[in-house]
Amino acid sequence: MRHGQRVFIDTSELFPFTIMDLLLNLSEDLLFTWVWTDEVIQEWERVIVREGMRTPASAAAVGSAVRHYFGQGRIDPGVYRAMVTDDLSPDPDDRVHAAAVIHGHVDVLLTRNLKDLRTAPVLSAGVAVMTADEFLSGLLESFPRAVMDAFVRLAAEKRSPRLTSRELSKKLAVAGAPLFADRLVAYLPE
Repeated sequence: MRHGQRVFIDTSELFPFTIMDLLLNLSEDLLFTWVWTDEVIQEWERVIVREGMRTPASAAAVGSAVRHYFGQGRIDPGVYRAMVTDDLSPDPDDRVHAAAVIHGHVDVLLTRNLKDLRTAPVLSAGVAVMTADEFLSGLLESFPRAVMDAFVRLAAEKRSPRLTSRELSKKLAVAGAPLFADRLVAYLPE
């Protein structure tokens, strides 16, 4: 895994918050550049409200914060919107994400929806399509100190409720990153 890759995170990996928080912390630490589109942020806002995890106002506030703090990672719609075609994904809703990934020069696409986004056009563009669990495990293997620093800092920042590093690793396992959480335990102090 190389440092500074351009990584697009599908809505399926921005929910639950535990994984999203860690990914955004690692991006802030410049282990990779998070690139995103207006469509993925809008989709996240809709899903998080639909699932009862945020109010519309709260979801909009998070979306606004993302646009502000990660603004340099926005893929301009002019780059990909006209490039949406039926062959990009069997799911019409995912075609715009696939077009953004291909034409936005993305290195890695993180998704749990591998069947609809690990398609021939995406792979032919040289995009690695994987789960956040696989990606986080690779980052840990390539940059153990930096990943551990970000992880320990994230655990220390948790206030409601307070979490130890071990408790946060368990939450990550339940949230969809069991391989990463298992590997992480080897680095945690007893």
